[in-house]
Amino acid sequence: MRQIRLAGIAGILASVAWLVGDILLLGKPVASPDSHPLLNDYDGMAGLSLAAMLSASTTRLAWGALLGVLTGPLYLVACRHLYQGLRPARRLLSLPPFLLLTTGFALAPFAHGSFFYWGQAAKVIDASGARSAELNALPGDLADVLFLPYAVLLTCWVLGSVWMAVCVLRYTTAFPRWMCAVNPLVCIPAGALVTALAPGSVGTAIQGAQLSIGNLLFFSLSTIALWNARLSAEARRPTPMPAPSTA
Repeated sequence: MRQIRLAGIAGILASVAWLVGDILLLGKPVASPDSHPLLNDYDGMAGLSLAAMLSASTTRLAWGALLGVLTGPLYLVACRHLYQGLRPARRLLSLPPFLLLTTGFALAPFAHGSFFYWGQAAKVIDASGARSAELNALPGDLADVLFLPYAVLLTCWVLGSVWMAVCVLRYTTAFPRWMCAVNPLVCIPAGALVTALAPGSVGTAIQGAQLSIGNLLFFSLSTIALWNARLSAEARRPTPMPAPSTA
């Protein structure tokens, strides 16, 4: 029981570290294309991310990336906590979502850490004032490599979330039934909603932290669910009757 709780706490701590990392990487006000012509070549999520990183210092970007990379193993420990929650179900049902979610979390540190190289390259090109098709295309080339593992890990999370939801809803697990609605597929959009609704400077600081906030919600609720489930099981355990006195 203690190991399960500690594994859940590891997921919470990792999510907090990644949230701070996201704030350091992407929490600056977005730069204007008028002042940074490089941004004219990018739009959508890539353009917004680059616009947020251009005004950040190298030290800030480095620590933002390193916080995610160095605490990534905590997510793998936390996935073990999820497996223990699903394990009362047959292995055929409990093992696949564990493997899918773990694969996603194993890929995440590479994607998170790559933001440093992406942002730093864009900063150097923008500050140099040099203009060429090759230089302007470099951040885009880096983004292509960066977003590929993101696509794979999100696919793993979606498949693992659906499998986990079905397992919790239809079979016997250590999770309460309401946990069928708690998984990355649900929690990450909830994290995106938080970032969209947060006002002022708070909204700016967490504008790139959708995944971290979603994972913080996910592991907080899963830890509470297993913690309470274990405590409830202990509470229902019958108290031994004292032996009758022979006096």
